[in-house]
Amino acid sequence: MTLTVRLPGPATTVSGRGQRWAEARAGSLLALPAAVYFLVFWVVPFAGAVWLSFTDYELAGVPAWTGLDNYHRLLGDPGFWNSARVTALYTVASVVPSIVLALAIAVPLSRPGRLNGVLRALVMIPAAMPLVATSMVWSAIFADEGLANTLIGLVGIGPQPWLTDERLALWALVIMTTWKHLGLFVIILTAGLQGLPSGVFEAAAIDGAGPLRIFARITLPLLRRTLLFVLVIAVIGAMQSFVPAFLLTKGGPAGATEVLPLYLWATGFGFERMGYASAIAMVLLVAMLALSLVQFGVLRGGDDG
Repeated sequence: MTLTVRLPGPATTVSGRGQRWAEARAGSLLALPAAVYFLVFWVVPFAGAVWLSFTDYELAGVPAWTGLDNYHRLLGDPGFWNSARVTALYTVASVVPSIVLALAIAVPLSRPGRLNGVLRALVMIPAAMPLVATSMVWSAIFADEGLANTLIGLVGIGPQPWLTDERLALWALVIMTTWKHLGLFVIILTAGLQGLPSGVFEAAAIDGAGPLRIFARITLPLLRRTLLFVLVIAVIGAMQSFVPAFLLTKGGPAGATEVLPLYLWATGFGFERMGYASAIAMVLLVAMLALSLVQFGVLRGGDDG
């Protein structure tokens, strides 16, 4: 009796390659609309903005190449430096309290409880509201006879010009921004906390570690990547903030709330200096990338489950 073994022939190999080629072609066709959208609405405008930043361009004229003149002009532009200072202060003042409060709320909400599901839904309501609608609501709250002055009047403080006082206007925007984004950060941190391994906490409790020690030595290190994600999106969101300052204060009073995106808009569409506005946009982009890299360098390496 003879045993015959048949090895795969060329036809089988060709068929396998043909199938892989067909799958790759089908995948490419499915990805083509997204790729075209990304190219047309992201890559091309970005490349155009980079090029315009090296030109002197007004909306009614033709771009004229000026090299680094726009960037040199930025160094001596007091309006740009004022906006950069306002943006930095606004970012720090809105991001730090938002994350601290979100973490304080997320810790109890991450534990089992009958009402926790309802509470998580309630804290998401501000984040789900359109930003324009939120700005209009807070404009009414900060009005002379609005809710803010009513509440401080209960403790004997007189009415405050929240949106027209140089000392208060930026803090009014910070309060609104913190309220707006707090719910989103709470939900993200709650999900991160619920994904942490429970065995580690049980072992720490058995060893006699207290709640504060467990939080500082175990919870925060394990939650590092989630905190990094929240911190990055919070900083980028604050640095890109435009609508609150535009609708509530128009950048005033006296430039006290003129954040960089608002200054960029006023330069490009108010004064029609699109080349100079593009240079401001590039500087803002580089600043956001640099801060993101710093945050990754400081907080990377954690393991949140």
